[in-house]
Amino acid sequence: MNLVDRLRVDYPEIRFVKSDIARWSSSDKTVYYSDDAAELLHELGHAISNHSGYNLDVELLKIERQAWQVAQQLALRYDIQIDDDVIEEALDSYRQWLHLRSKCPTCGLNGIQSSDTLQYNCPNCLTSWSPNPAKTKRLIRKIIKK
Repeated sequence: MNLVDRLRVDYPEIRFVKSDIARWSSSDKTVYYSDDAAELLHELGHAISNHSGYNLDVELLKIERQAWQVAQQLALRYDIQIDDDVIEEALDSYRQWLHLRSKCPTCGLNGIQSSDTLQYNCPNCLTSWSPNPAKTKRLIRKIIKK
C-alpha cells in the first residue's frame, strides 16, 4: 500500500486529491498533493492542526512551522525521511515573504502590522501601507498615507 492509500485509511475524514500544487483546503477538507511525500505530510499537518486561515502575516509563519512539526511526527509514523534543510528552506520562503511585505516602501525599514486594520505602519517615517495578499505573485505595497 502506498503512502496516499495509507493516509486515506488513517484519515477517512480528509480527501486526498493529486495536484500540481500541494495545499490544504479547509473549506472542502481536502489535501491536494504532488509527488513529494514531505509536502504531502506538511499539508496533512495543516489538516490535523485544523488550520483554516490567518489574520496577521506573522501568524502564517506560525502555522507553517506547526504544520512542519506535525509532518515530522507523521514522517516517523510512516517511515518517511524529511530533511531539516527542506523544512528550513520552506520556512525561509515565508520569512522572506514576511520581510518583504513589512518593508516600508518609503524608507525601507520594517514596519509593524496593525491587528485592527492589517495595514503596516512604519515607526521611522510614519508611512502606512497595505500589501496585496499574493504569496506567489509580485508583491505590491499600496501606500495609504505618508
